[in-house]
Amino acid sequence: MTMTVEGHLRALPKVELHCHVEGAARASTIAELARRNGVALPVEDPEELFEFEDLNQFLDVYGVICRSLVTVDDFRRITYEALEDAVAAGVRYREMFVSPAFVMGFGVPLATVWEGVAQGLADAHADLPVRCRMVLDVDKPSGPAAAMELVAFAAEQDRDVLVGIGADSVERGIDHAAFAPVFAAAADAGLHRTCHAGEDGPAANIRTAIEQLGVERVDHGFRLLDDPELTRRVVDEGIALTSCPLSNVLIARVVPDVGHHPFIEQRRQGVRATLNSDDPGMTRTDVTDDFLAVHRELGADLHELEQVVLDAVDASFAPDDEKVALRSELGAEFARLRDMGSPLVDAAPVGASATGERR
Repeated sequence: MTMTVEGHLRALPKVELHCHVEGAARASTIAELARRNGVALPVEDPEELFEFEDLNQFLDVYGVICRSLVTVDDFRRITYEALEDAVAAGVRYREMFVSPAFVMGFGVPLATVWEGVAQGLADAHADLPVRCRMVLDVDKPSGPAAAMELVAFAAEQDRDVLVGIGADSVERGIDHAAFAPVFAAAADAGLHRTCHAGEDGPAANIRTAIEQLGVERVDHGFRLLDDPELTRRVVDEGIALTSCPLSNVLIARVVPDVGHHPFIEQRRQGVRATLNSDDPGMTRTDVTDDFLAVHRELGADLHELEQVVLDAVDASFAPDDEKVALRSELGAEFARLRDMGSPLVDAAPVGASATGERR
């Protein structure tokens, strides 16, 4: 029986590098935890909690989520459920952000956050066909001093569990260069580095992240093509972007729809842009929805989407031997799905240049 396009893309095994564990929480779980922890929700229906008009409103809702997370088991539960939902979207490997600064601001100790996340990972690895490592996100508005404390904590953790640091939240009004000592300390500790840049801020923030923070990949990078010289450098150095098209429509509102997103143009210029869900619980989507949207609204064909997955393997912070094994596993699964029959298999390639050569 021939698969549908949606069935094929949902079954397609994926690697995801940009997902926030707090933003992946289910609305029903947050409602339950809020009641248990004495947090009043601003709405009666939990599903209405995840409604917002812009990034600032999104961050307000994010605050409600974080106030609802109090105990070790709260963090264990949202971590485990985030990976359950990832598996349903075909994710085989994920690197997931945790942003403790938000909950620490409500009096929750960092040790509580991390113990719960680590337990959730261990339980998921025992029960589910997915591998996940964590990236600890520093909160840019909290400043470099607070970020340095988080890097010191990260440096002491098991590097196979907490693999790197990132930097999230808003870009406007932030001096990204001020975080250079923070990222230098992370590099000295052997931590991988990434940073949210060029989403609600200019391409200059991407340049700062690369040149002054020494990041190995860029989260979002939406504005990259605004700077052709920087784009060429990103291509030449193989710096990956962890793009989140649906999030850019639903949260940041930087484009009206995925059809206006630069993702495919970035890739066709040689940028190693990957597809990710960002905050799937809050947007009520998953990474498969991003694959479907890029196929339907930007014309990405199956070959391109499979290559996006393989590029995400290369851009991951996994050990080299694990990348080799994962690429082999994914390639075999791609072939198996193609043999099952799908409209995607016979579709004409859309990623061709004027000469007919694929980019």
